Amino acid sequence: MPKFDVQTNSNNSSKRLGIFSSDYCKHIGDTCNNMENGPYGVDVPSFPRKIQVASLNNEPPKDKWQALRIILAIQGLATSLPWNMFINAQPYFQDYKLMINPNSTDMERHYQSSFMNYITICSMIPSVLFAAINVFITNSSVVSPMRMIVAKLVMLALLAVTIALAAIDTRDHVVTFFIVTMVIIVFINGAAAIFQNSLVGICSILPSKFITTLFFGTNIAGVLTSISSIISIAISSNAKIFALFYFSSAIFIVMIALITNKIFQRLPLYLYYKNQVLNKFHQTDEQSSRPQFWKIFKKIWMTCFNLWLTLTITVFNFPNVVSHVKRMSIPINDIYWIPVFCFLNFNIFILLGTVLVFWTVWPGPKRMWIVVLIRTLIFGPFFILGNYLPDERVMPKYLANDYVYIVAIMVLALTGTYLVNACFVSMISLLEENELAVGGMILNLFVFLAVLSGGLVSFITRPLVQCC
Repeated sequence: MPKFDVQTNSNNSSKRLGIFSSDYCKHIGDTCNNMENGPYGVDVPSFPRKIQVASLNNEPPKDKWQALRIILAIQGLATSLPWNMFINAQPYFQDYKLMINPNSTDMERHYQSSFMNYITICSMIPSVLFAAINVFITNSSVVSPMRMIVAKLVMLALLAVTIALAAIDTRDHVVTFFIVTMVIIVFINGAAAIFQNSLVGICSILPSKFITTLFFGTNIAGVLTSISSIISIAISSNAKIFALFYFSSAIFIVMIALITNKIFQRLPLYLYYKNQVLNKFHQTDEQSSRPQFWKIFKKIWMTCFNLWLTLTITVFNFPNVVSHVKRMSIPINDIYWIPVFCFLNFNIFILLGTVLVFWTVWPGPKRMWIVVLIRTLIFGPFFILGNYLPDERVMPKYLANDYVYIVAIMVLALTGTYLVNACFVSMISLLEENELAVGGMILNLFVFLAVLSGGLVSFITRPLVQCC
């Protein structure tokens, strides 16, 4: 780790000055003032004396009560709420708000049958766009947390509009409801992309266990929204009450994330690593230049490719394909089949895949592409060969078994999230300290590119099984 300027003095010099002498204290104060007045000092709050002492000893402060990890998990939880909320509410949208009746037009029928595909596209195009903008407007080695605050305020406002729409009868305005919902999805996911992209950039300057904790929180969101969806179905058959309860819980979580946003910026451990990175940047000749995006990308391009291909296959299958696989023999009410054995099952094993990365990261960056390619060849065609769209398909069914489907969902989720987290951990080992924030944001941009490409490819599955 780089040290503060005062550490460049020899041991003898330190002894001559004396750690508590007025000259020594004045020297430390001048150093801190110079940092604050420099080109990147605006984003560096004054840090407490504990941080100065810890830095002088080159020992990071302790994460007291695991406060930083808990707050990062909460922030991660809030980043993926928009995506998880809308895809887990599939029955509310398709079977209630976009319900087909004998008088429905062809356009309304199309919107109803292709709703999940439209959610994916309207989520990921703005996510890619806003994440890319967020990367390239970054002009420092440390990301400003203020972007996250603005993004969360936008998310809160749009979730409030979604709740208002749930309370309004839109049966005579199906197309209008569909368009307004897609506009909400576009902007709420754009805000979430800025939020998540900035958060990953911030976490990338910390040790790898913190970015893994962030994704642990992100994946908890999937489990909680799945459970929330199942509870909502169980306690009320009224779709309006379901939506009000469901989306209100999202507002509650985003508000907690907004409150805790300012807290982690003041935690000693975060300030320690933030100032270490800024010190490293000040010691180079790059003080007046923007981050070297191409130089950073060349170091991690293979990791970006592995992450992109892994997530593309995951999103190609989930939720667009797997949510249309019908139950065959398992004794359960059809209303619970997809919420339990698709969404909840998938999200639980997503979470377990994140936990595995806390213990081991295998394979390394040089061999990871082999595992990624094998997974792609297996899961590319797997689910469309099962009981996918049984009433519409012409293609023969080779893997039409409920238990095979359930196990395959587990493996898809477990391997997908494990490899994605392994990519982020590998990225940290490939870059210099002052490159980590931008590197993390670039890698996170490929997350959104992968979800977009997976969603686009999933459009071919319905016509494929209908004509082959």
